[in-house]
This record gives sequence, structure tokens and C-alpha cells, in this order.
Amino acid sequence: MILAIIFLVLFAVAAGVSIYFTVSAVKTPMIEFNYKRLFTKAGIAIGAAVAFFIVASFGFYMWLGATPDALHVVELVVGAILFIGCLFIAINTFILHYYGKNIPEKLNKWLFRVMFIGFAAAILSLFLYTNGLAPYLTYPLVNGISFTQGFVTPATGKPNIAFYALCILGGAILVYFLADHQMYKEYGEHGTLESTFFVAFPAGIIGARIFYVMGEWSKSFDYGRAMTTMNLFGNEIKVWAPLAIWEGGLTIIGGALVGIVVGALWYMWRNKGKSIWVIFDIALPMILIAQAVGRWGNFFNCEVHGVADSIDHWKWLPEIIWRNAQYTTASGAESLIGTDKLYIPLFFIEAIVNLTGFFVLAYLFGKKLRKYVEFGDVGFGYLIWYGLTRLFMEPLRHSAFNMGENQDGVSGYWSWFWSIALVVGGVILIVGNHIVRNILRKKNNTFTVKPYDKKLGLISSLIIIAISAPLLVFGILNLNQGTFEPVMGYNQFNVGLMLLVLGVSALLCLGISVPIFINSLKGQSNAQV
Repeated sequence: MILAIIFLVLFAVAAGVSIYFTVSAVKTPMIEFNYKRLFTKAGIAIGAAVAFFIVASFGFYMWLGATPDALHVVELVVGAILFIGCLFIAINTFILHYYGKNIPEKLNKWLFRVMFIGFAAAILSLFLYTNGLAPYLTYPLVNGISFTQGFVTPATGKPNIAFYALCILGGAILVYFLADHQMYKEYGEHGTLESTFFVAFPAGIIGARIFYVMGEWSKSFDYGRAMTTMNLFGNEIKVWAPLAIWEGGLTIIGGALVGIVVGALWYMWRNKGKSIWVIFDIALPMILIAQAVGRWGNFFNCEVHGVADSIDHWKWLPEIIWRNAQYTTASGAESLIGTDKLYIPLFFIEAIVNLTGFFVLAYLFGKKLRKYVEFGDVGFGYLIWYGLTRLFMEPLRHSAFNMGENQDGVSGYWSWFWSIALVVGGVILIVGNHIVRNILRKKNNTFTVKPYDKKLGLISSLIIIAISAPLLVFGILNLNQGTFEPVMGYNQFNVGLMLLVLGVSALLCLGISVPIFINSLKGQSNAQV
């Protein structure tokens, strides 16, 4: 153990030195900037960090009392080389790309590519590295550090420093730096979002807690001493329960909504003259990245997973994931499902879906299809994407983690209904955004008809009708033939409601396509006159 700690400290020093070289280079005037020297010095430091990390990893084997076979040693060594090498190459290119000034355009493009590939390779190689350790670890994995007990698992104690909180905080900080750079590209200055971050992030945490308390209203929140209590619907509620975030229990939907609203109001107040729509399109899709990172907290806590399934269906995942997914805290204490089964790792699925959503919104709609969307559409698209994600995933959850229960025994629908609200609300906001902007353009005599508007309006309207019609028909049929069940799941009634929501949402999009087509006809008519 001591050997591992010593070499981890040396690893941290070497990694820090590589970052120091890069930060110093960024601050160096361009006339004195020497890329070759920087890459050589940083490369040597990263190489030393890799070597120290490998030695520390062998210290982990000694600490665990493991006698690893050759395959696991190879996975550990190769994984360590690739993980640390790719990670710190990516971090250093991140610093150069986002904070370097007057870097040649060609080099800057390569820095971005190396950064992107580096982070992706680091994630994949991390799983390879953990495969070298996975068979020798104790499960469930530790989920935090207690000041009195040391490392604790979901069964052995309550952590003072929870990995769940670190995942949420790490995702938020990562997104802040990404969004800060995008704002720098837009306005030429860093720090525009600093105060907004320090207001919106805690507001989001409190909002996540408040929505959780509202969703679990029928439960008695007894958190020890309280200054005041009140009786609501037969339950004694501690009045500070919505603020007791240290007790656990958060819902991301509530956090996102409150954080967005509070952050937007603060930003408009502190940054008069800067468009709120620009920050919407930049920051809101990036929330999906933060949520993808934050979901790993559920992995460490053995919670918010799906129903039981055969382990053979999931052995394509890294071993450390499917081994830990055999445990659950659904009953309030850690328990093993068995050697041949696991709980479907919804945290992993949602993380992948969230990252996919970011690239779809930020790059497909935010860049490739920019001429077809209005400012604000990409940001509102976040509501639709995340709403759809939760709409389909809530019924897959283990019933212990579905939120909401009323006195009639209807349970599990709280987050699901909010996901419906996000989808429909996001569509309405986008449609309204287009309508209002067109009205203002006509009022200001700046409205123009583009050459492709007629074709675009007609084809998109036909596609919308072709998609929405069957969804509406099958949704209504399923609702009529199905029976409402008091537990969240993929029953016929719920499927019908989902299809109906999707159909209505798609149909609402005619509010964008039909006016485009009509205005194109009017434009042609005016041109002929």
C-alpha cells in the first residue's frame, strides 16, 4: 500500500509538471513560443507519469493480495500506458486549443482532433486498465470516504466525501470550462459564465432536492433534529427537508429546470447587452455532458438501475461494471442478486445516450444545420432530448427507484410525467420561437423568403404528417385497449400514452413547416406582382 501511495504521488507530480509546461507555454508571447520544445518537455513528463502509474498499479496488486495471471497483467500495463498517455495528451492539447492565443489555424485543428481522440481513447483504455484489476477487487465497490471509517461501500457506512457528489461536481466543472471557451470564441473574453456557474449550479442541486421531496411527498422525511415540523396529508415533514441535500435523494429533471431558470435570470441581469439565446445554444446541450458524468455516481451507489437480467447479455461491458451491477441498494442495504444475473446498468445506457444527444444538438443542429434553425432552438432541443431519454428509460427502472406515490397507491410516475412535460414543452418553445421571430421580422421589415423555403416547407410538412399520424393512431388504440396500472412500466396504457405524446409533439412541428411553405408562396406571388 505504501509503495502504491509513493508512486501515485510521483505520478501526480509528473502529470502536474506536464500541465505546468503547457500552461507556461500558453502564457508565453508568440514570438518566443517553441512548439517542438513544449511537446518534448511535456512528452517526457507524461512518459514519467505513465511509468510511475504502472509501478503504483503493481502496488495495488500487492495491496489486494492478488496473484494475477499473465492476461490481467498485460491488460493492466497496456491499459495504464494508453489511459495515462492519452488522458494527459488530451488535457494538454485541451489547454493549448482552448486557451492558446494566435496558434496557427492548421495546428489548432490538429490540436482539437488530438484532444477529441485522446479523451475518447482514454475512456476506452481506462476500461482495459480496470479489467486487469476487476477480478481481484471486493464488491460492491467503495462509494466514498468516511472521516471515521475510511473507504465505505453502500452497505458499510455513509461517506462524508461521496463519489456520487464528485461525479456531479466533476461533470459540472468540465462543462463550465467547455462553455467558457465557447463564450470566449463568441465574445473574446473568459469568465463570462463564472458568476452564473456559481449561482446556477447550487440552485440546480437545491432544485433537484426539492423535486425529489415533492415526488416522494407521501414519505416521512425524518432527518434527525429539526427546528420546526409541520403536518401535511398525515405526514410529519421537517421543513428543511427540501434543503437536506446531504441526506441523498436528488432528481436530475428538477435540478436541470431550476438551474436553467435561475442561471438564465442571473446571466441576463449580470450580462446586459449579451444575447441569452447564444448562451442557451451553447450551455444547455452541454448539460448532457455533465449528466453523463454525473450518472456514474449511480454506479458507485448501486442504485437507479434496471430490472434483473442474465449476466451473459452484458459481459461485453468492462468487467468492473457488470460485477458491480450484481449489487443493489433497492432494499436500503447492499445485496447480491446472484452469480448468473445483474441489474441492467441504466446509468451506462443513459450516459451514452446523453453524450450522443450533445453531439446531435451541438454539432448536427448547432453547426451543420445552423441555417435551418433559430437561435434558442438548440438550447430548447436539450429539453426534448433529455425528456425523450427519461420517457423511454423510466419504465425500465427497478420499481424501487421510480419516484412518486400517492394515497391511492399509484407509484413511479413522478419523473415520467415530468419527462412528458419536457418533451411537449421543448417542442412548444421551439415552435413559439420560430413564430415570434417571424412576427418580429415582418414587423421590422426584415423578413425574407429563401429560395429553398417552398421545397423545405412542403417536404418537412409531409414528413411530419407521415410520422405523427401513425403515432397518434397507435397511441389512441393502445390507450383505449389498455388499462391503467398503478406501477410504472411498459404496459399497454403507458405505451399508448408515450406514442400519443410523440405524435402530438411531432404534429406541433407543423407550426414551423406550414408557415414556411405559406410564406414561400406569398413571396413568389409578391415577386410576380
